[in-house]
Amino acid sequence: MSFAFIKYIPLVATIAKGFINTKHDLKVKTFDKTKEKIDTMEYVLIKLEKKINECRNEIEEVRRQLMFSRTINLVLGMLIIGLVIFLR
Repeated sequence: MSFAFIKYIPLVATIAKGFINTKHDLKVKTFDKTKEKIDTMEYVLIKLEKKINECRNEIEEVRRQLMFSRTINLVLGMLIIGLVIFLR
């Protein structure tokens, strides 16, 4: 009969070890990475906002250049038409 109890010694030891480690686990601080994740998301958002502003500025510059070139083309076109009409 003493041999039957010997079979359960590893099981009892594991359970006892679990209770002993519970005290240790309560003392160990858990590392919360939520703050790091929020900081990373804020950093990415700031980078995206800067990129959006750069794209808006570039689009505005291209729009100004396009309007300038269209105006020059209209003026030159009117001059050509005027010269053709008056020189006939």
